[in-house]
Amino acid sequence: METKNIILKLRTEKGMSQDELADKIMVTRQVVSRWENGDTIPKTDTLKLLSKEFDVSINTLLGEPRKLICQ
Repeated sequence: METKNIILKLRTEKGMSQDELADKIMVTRQVVSRWENGDTIPKTDTLKLLSKEFDVSINTLLGEPRKLICQ
């Protein structure tokens, strides 16, 4: 799953509007909209805030981690 879909899913699961999320992580609603449309992705500092807000790891926000295969 792509970052844009993950952010949208987590936000809607919490019943938050784009405005509410934007206020909590100190960005504009337009920025949240750009993430959810896939125009941009959050910067590292913002990923930390999103991680805390949604109680998920940054890896989760960036998509499913690759599975390590030991040989």
